[in-house]
Amino acid sequence: MKDTSLFAVLLVLASIAVAAGCTGTGPQPGPSAPAGTTGTAALSGPPSTSLELKDYVDHAAVFAHDEGKVAALAAFRDPAGPFVTGDVYNYALEYSGVALALPFQPGLVGTNFSPLRDSVGKPYTDIEIQLAKSGGGYILYRYPYPGTNTTALKISYVRPVDPTYWIGAGVYTSGDRLIDPALRTFIDGAKTYAQQNGREKALAAFNNLTGPFVQGDLYVFAYDYNGTVLAWPYRPDQLGVNRFNDTDPVGQHHIQAMIRAAGNGGGMVDYYSTDPSTNTTELKVSYVTDVDGTWFLGAGRYIRPGPLVLRA
Repeated sequence: MKDTSLFAVLLVLASIAVAAGCTGTGPQPGPSAPAGTTGTAALSGPPSTSLELKDYVDHAAVFAHDEGKVAALAAFRDPAGPFVTGDVYNYALEYSGVALALPFQPGLVGTNFSPLRDSVGKPYTDIEIQLAKSGGGYILYRYPYPGTNTTALKISYVRPVDPTYWIGAGVYTSGDRLIDPALRTFIDGAKTYAQQNGREKALAAFNNLTGPFVQGDLYVFAYDYNGTVLAWPYRPDQLGVNRFNDTDPVGQHHIQAMIRAAGNGGGMVDYYSTDPSTNTTELKVSYVTDVDGTWFLGAGRYIRPGPLVLRA
C-alpha cells in the first residue's frame, strides 16, 4: 500500500465488494493444531451470535488442519467458495502481519497489514495477533462499511491454525446490541442511586460483593476524573489507587478512554479485563456515565461464545 492517508487506504479496502476483515503482527506463533474444534460444523447462513461467529472460524480451522495450508488458503481466497457467506468471510495472515487470504481483495495478498489502525486509533491488527498467539479471542473495532464513507463497529473472532498463520472472520454490529436495554437499566439504576444517596453511601453499596450492584461478573465500578479507583468490588486492594496510566493486557489506555467517554456525557468503551468468574482475560464492553462532574461509574459485559446477538 502506497497511500499515505490511513483512512484512504481503509476506504479502498472497504469499497471492493466487502470490507477487509482483519490483520496482525507479532513475533511468536500460535499452537501447532487448532484446539477445541472437534466436531465443529459449518453454519447454514451468516453467523449472528457470538457463538456462531466463533464456530464459523473454528470450522475453517478444522478444514485447514485436515486439508493442509495450501488447500486451505486456496479455499479461503475464493470469493465464491464455501468460506464466504454474504459479507462474512474467513481471512488468513501470517504472524508477521502479511496477508495470505483476502477473498475480495486478492491484490492485497502479500501486503503487511500490521501498521493499520482504525478510525479511533486502535491498532486492531496488533491486537488480533496477540489474541491469536494466546489461542484466540474476540476484538471490537471501527471499520469503513462497504460502499460508504462511514465507519461502523465490527466484531471479529480470530484464532491460530498452526505456527505459521492464523485466521479470523467478523460481522458488523452496533452499540445498541452490545449495550442492551438490561445493561442500560442496570447502569441507570446505579447512577440514580448515587445521585439520590450521595457518593459515600453509593460507593459503599457498589463495593459490597453481596449487594444489589454485583450480579456475578456484572458489577458497578467507579473512578474519579483523575483515574483513581473508587469502586471495584472484586479488587478491594485497588481502592484509592490511581490507574490513569494503566493499560489493559493488549496495551490500550482503557482508563483514559473511560474518562474521555464519561466526560463527554457517557459512552461505550471496550477493553480486555480479567473475568472474575473464570479468571481468564476476555474482551469486555462497558458503558460509563458521569455522576456529578467529579466522578463516574460504569458496568459492562464480557464477550464470550454464547447467545449474544451481534447483528440483525
